[in-house]
Amino acid sequence: MQYQKSSMLSKKELKKLKKKMPYGYFSMIEKRVKVSSRTISYFFSEKEHRYNLEVHQAALDVIEEYQLSINKIKTRQKTILNEK
Repeated sequence: MQYQKSSMLSKKELKKLKKKMPYGYFSMIEKRVKVSSRTISYFFSEKEHRYNLEVHQAALDVIEEYQLSINKIKTRQKTILNEK
């Protein structure tokens, strides 16, 4: 079973997860997992949330990669701006 009505995520956790997602996250997740866009939509829906392990893992991967990219950019910018 890939999804279930009961959730491993509380509504509060789901909101936090959504806030961490970068712009375009929906298509990023679609490229990673072979599920319908409706399945992804249900996962992120606060009204009809349906837990899906694959979508959850892909969402966490997207967030981690995004945060790593941001950290690299910040470090690079800091290096460039502090050059004399």
